[in-house]
Order: sequence, then C-alpha cells, then structure tokens
Amino acid sequence: MRRLILLILIALGAWFGWKQYGDRIVKGPEHRAVIENRSDRGMVAVRLVVGGRRFVKDTLADGQDASFPFHVGEDSHFELTWSWSGSPAELTWSGGYVSRGPMAQQHVMTVDGDGNVIYRAEGR
Repeated sequence: MRRLILLILIALGAWFGWKQYGDRIVKGPEHRAVIENRSDRGMVAVRLVVGGRRFVKDTLADGQDASFPFHVGEDSHFELTWSWSGSPAELTWSGGYVSRGPMAQQHVMTVDGDGNVIYRAEGR
C-alpha cells in the first residue's frame, strides 16, 4: 500500500512539473523572428504567426525592431499582419520558411513605406 501511495505521489509530481515547465522543455533549436519597421510611420497591432504560435506587439515606431524567440515542431512559414498608425486598413504578408532544425536561424522581416516586406534568413 505504501508503494502505491509513493508511486501516485511521484506520478502527481511529474504531472505537475510537466504542466508548469513542459513548454520550456522543447527539443530543437531556438529561432528568432525580427520585425523591422523602416516605413517612416508607426505600425500598430502587429501580429506574427509561425508554427502555430502567435506573437503580438501593440505598437512599433519607425526605426524600431521587435524580436521574438520561438521553437517549431515542424517546418512552417510566417504570417505577418499589421495596421499603420491612424489607418483602420489591415495589411498582411505571408512567406518565408523556417525548418524545425537542426540549424537555428534569425528570420528578419523588414517592412518598408509601401507595405512591402523584405524577408531574409541569417544563421545564428
């Protein structure tokens, strides 16, 4: 009976640890996504989706960068959505490519004044 109770306590401790810290135990390299605003105007409601994860930056002033570290479990591409300050129109871009490994990369998306996105991947 004591062994059963001890086994249950160990199982509960492992389950609790997995729920609290499981997202930090990820295999594979850590990639980084960088959004550069080079548009001469501010960006608002900036959202980036990659590998099923969503990253949000409320505002991104001209000349500023936003950086997001991430892991992916499978090959994926990027979806970037934003609006210009003072404009309700939403712009979107999708493209780029991130592989699940084994090489970590920095993925840079530069937004220009026309709403074009220039994508480049760099080794880390």
